[in-house]
Amino acid sequence: MKISGEARGYWFFEGDFPVIVTDWDGRIIAEGYASAGESWMTEDFIPFEAEISFEVDNSISSKGTLILQKDNASGMPEHDDALEIPVIFE
Repeated sequence: MKISGEARGYWFFEGDFPVIVTDWDGRIIAEGYASAGESWMTEDFIPFEAEISFEVDNSISSKGTLILQKDNASGMPEHDDALEIPVIFE
């Protein structure tokens, strides 16, 4: 799966943020990182890209979720954030 888009600079830590793919039941089937396409030391939107490889058992379900997770280096729960996007596997 190739992923690209834009995110605010504060979603990144050291130029990356976690990307997770789950199956329909919420089981993690892939994990990786999205990387900033330019300097991430800003509050502006900046481009990112990620590529994640995984296999899906379509006999169970062809649906899942792509989770873009803010990299929270502080570990403080009030700084956590994520975007969950439903996906269909082909």
